[in-house]
Amino acid sequence: MLAQTIIIPTLSVSETYDSNVFYTPKTLLGPGFKAEDFMTTVRPQINLAHAGPRVNGSFSVGANITKYVNNPSLDYTGINVAGQLDLKRWANSFSQRISALSVRGTYQFTPSLSGFGATTGGAFGTGYGSTGISSPIDTGLVTNRVSMHNMNFGVTGGYDLTRNTVLTASYSYTKLTFGNQSGGINNQLFDTDGHTTMTALTTKISPTDTVGTTATMSHYIQGGASGGGSGSFTTISGTANWAKLWTKQLSTSLGGGGIFTLPIESTVPGQSIKSTFAPTGTITMTYSSFSEGLREAGAAPGPFDNLPRVPGSLAPGGVIAPGAFTTSLSYNFSIFPSYALNAGPMKTHVVGVNANMGITSKLTGQAGMNYSHGNSSISSFDTLGATAGASYLLGPVLVNLTYNWLHFSNSFAQSAVAQSEYAFSKKMVMLSLSYAFTSQSFFRMGGMGSFASQETGESAITPAGTGAGSGSVGSGVLKKE
Repeated sequence: MLAQTIIIPTLSVSETYDSNVFYTPKTLLGPGFKAEDFMTTVRPQINLAHAGPRVNGSFSVGANITKYVNNPSLDYTGINVAGQLDLKRWANSFSQRISALSVRGTYQFTPSLSGFGATTGGAFGTGYGSTGISSPIDTGLVTNRVSMHNMNFGVTGGYDLTRNTVLTASYSYTKLTFGNQSGGINNQLFDTDGHTTMTALTTKISPTDTVGTTATMSHYIQGGASGGGSGSFTTISGTANWAKLWTKQLSTSLGGGGIFTLPIESTVPGQSIKSTFAPTGTITMTYSSFSEGLREAGAAPGPFDNLPRVPGSLAPGGVIAPGAFTTSLSYNFSIFPSYALNAGPMKTHVVGVNANMGITSKLTGQAGMNYSHGNSSISSFDTLGATAGASYLLGPVLVNLTYNWLHFSNSFAQSAVAQSEYAFSKKMVMLSLSYAFTSQSFFRMGGMGSFASQETGESAITPAGTGAGSGSVGSGVLKKE
């Protein structure tokens, strides 16, 4: 197999109206600050994918250069980085029983995050409808506007114990660091480091059913970014899991069990916590109208399919075939660290749902929603976010129009008889234009095909009944070694 490398530079320009750029109640803003603002953002980005005899990988790096009209002091340049390596073929040179070996990582510097991570529907993954939790910041807890560094790193390996049973193990590290706050606000925020190890056994008991168990241990270390001391806590959880392929389009997975929080000893009054036990569970459902066509055609993953998503980064595949429909729903209940107003373990319920529909060959509609409820011994929060948008291919340019709405409320017990409430709502409207310099198919779902189709110049696999598009697949800058 010849080594191949694809390089696709992209450039996006967006105009955004934001009713509350500070993510805080307007009554709390300092003098001279305006909650409403208009902003212009330029996003240059480099996307790279490589396939070799032993290693596959993809990488993207981009900048978010943003200028504000009403609050020019908020101008900033953010950074988004994502990468992944698939080392399975290299590992198979030692043992053919190794079923997976991969490394993934992301880094982001930004003054604001939605609280639910990246979505796959919007052009920049900045809407709502996320169905995965990769770090504590994806659980729905929203902070005021503050510069922050968010880093994730993970390693996953799999080993075939038998023909139908696989042992999977993983380690992930997350780091969240806060900097300067804006708008005259100075809330108590906590830098958070997290270490998580996971071991799972899965057995395929029928062509459509897989069952198994998962054991997870997480350790979080927190320190006051704006004062307030430091601490740490550890959780251990176990779940039983069942995944079912109901049809070639519909799949579900269920997981349920318990999570144990180890006791925390502290010399600070009120900071000691006894050991606690709580149920934990996850539910996911995915429906894709064109899954059958992809499976029958034996579609291989595209060069960027496994690249981790980062909010604000331009991702491929924003436009799907006419008549195609995808939707995902997830629910997660577990314990994650609180990092705003107070630290320590917080029980969190997170719901996510999203849908994408191909209206014409060039127009795709998107919608999404996230809801989260979290509570600890001294605080609780509720977050609701909704998104509606559309993506349209105007020649080689992707035009994306997105409307986002967010409501956040937080109750904090100041004493046994006093309680403080903190709530706000905001809306955003964004119009963006994006261009991929060396690939005419970067924005089409499945348009990047696989490395095999990149080499041969064959057209990408399309959903059953839609027919192949005219012309060959744009493959970016393709280098063979």
